[in-house]
Amino acid sequence: MTDKEAIIPRVMEQLERLPLVPGKPLLAVDADEVLVNLAAHLKRFLRDHGIDMRLTEYRLDGTMFPDGSEHPLSFDESLGWLDRFFETEVLHQEALPKAAEVLKRLSSEVQIMVLTNVPKHGREKRVENLKGLAIPYPLVENEGGKGLPLAWMKDKIQAPVIFIDDSPSQIRSAAKHAPDVTRIHFAGAELVERIIPKCEEANYRLTHWLDCETVIRQVLDLSHP
Repeated sequence: MTDKEAIIPRVMEQLERLPLVPGKPLLAVDADEVLVNLAAHLKRFLRDHGIDMRLTEYRLDGTMFPDGSEHPLSFDESLGWLDRFFETEVLHQEALPKAAEVLKRLSSEVQIMVLTNVPKHGREKRVENLKGLAIPYPLVENEGGKGLPLAWMKDKIQAPVIFIDDSPSQIRSAAKHAPDVTRIHFAGAELVERIIPKCEEANYRLTHWLDCETVIRQVLDLSHP
């Protein structure tokens, strides 16, 4: 691993604190648009502040329009509103259908962790919110690509790893750095599903947690409850 490919120290510190069990399969799950709704909630939040979010592509830049204007906010301004969302709304994000139930059923046979790129100041609120939604699993607040942390965890447990994320770039990062990890490209939020491009590096493209459960059990050769 070159210096440019090294896991950043604060992420490594969190990885080393994970209660990983060698030999037991691991399910690493993204949060936004996988466990909890983001885009639909963000759209409502911006509407309350006089901003119309127009999602036509899987991107943030150029999607936020102040009322009465056909000129979108700049990228930095958009990031500022996203940051404000994470400061005030993370505690109120709602779970995607069946996410908590499926994870609970799997948790007796699979170790589960949340790998999210939530801003640092939103970490504790995200943990609290997920616990309130009956998703109380260890969380790593990542930065950048998730492939290297996945490779580290795979090497640590020496067991199968399954990764679920909505972002094509994160699926590609996993394919590059942790090719032995099974990659599920998840598009469970209706507002986002229609704009997320297909990802050739994914092993599966799914839109419902019950389908995820079926695939996970097939990949790991687990019986259905």
